[in-house]
Amino acid sequence: MDKTHTLIILALLLLVRVGASLDSKRLCEQCSKCDHGTTTCPPSDAYPHMTAFDNTLIAGSLQSDYVNASDTGVYSVPNIVGGESPQFNAYFGWKSTSGSASGYHRFSNYMDKCSGEEKYLTVNKQGKVSMQSLTSLQSLAFADWKSINPPKLLNHRQFRFWVSRGTGKCLTVFGGDSKKRTVGVAGCKFDGGNKGQLFAFRFHYHNSFCCCGRHNI
Repeated sequence: MDKTHTLIILALLLLVRVGASLDSKRLCEQCSKCDHGTTTCPPSDAYPHMTAFDNTLIAGSLQSDYVNASDTGVYSVPNIVGGESPQFNAYFGWKSTSGSASGYHRFSNYMDKCSGEEKYLTVNKQGKVSMQSLTSLQSLAFADWKSINPPKLLNHRQFRFWVSRGTGKCLTVFGGDSKKRTVGVAGCKFDGGNKGQLFAFRFHYHNSFCCCGRHNI
């Protein structure tokens, strides 16, 4: 067999492997709704993924196979890039809106299609972080987050602290060994003493699903 034939076979095997892993069964079982009435996904870089300092994925409902549609919590879960796992897949991430005057951001979940109302990354007075509609909040301040740069030593790979306007505390991944760790808030350690408070948005997730059966390749 010559070199050309070998390369063709290897390319076909790669396509079969990627095609086999691009299965949104878990998503389709929970939500079959798709946007816009089209057969294509919007540009995925408009809906980046949030990662923690340890490169785990920060996910709300349907942003990961680890978080069900009915779960309003926000978690740190294994970082899965679409097409690289035979068991799990990647889904579209977060949409950010900001008030230029206030300097605060709000984050909605692109995958939140089956709840009937758009939900945002929020925190309540007790420090519980969850996805809630704006109309359900005591104050819109609980949906507002401000970006703070870390110390120079940690100011790389686009990491930021996110401070809640409602509580004055920082978004935080809590410890533990489980694959699904809780995200909440805690007193800010702007010296970098708690690396669970550093987050970055990533745009490099290929083969992400935007809804049941539709991905961006």
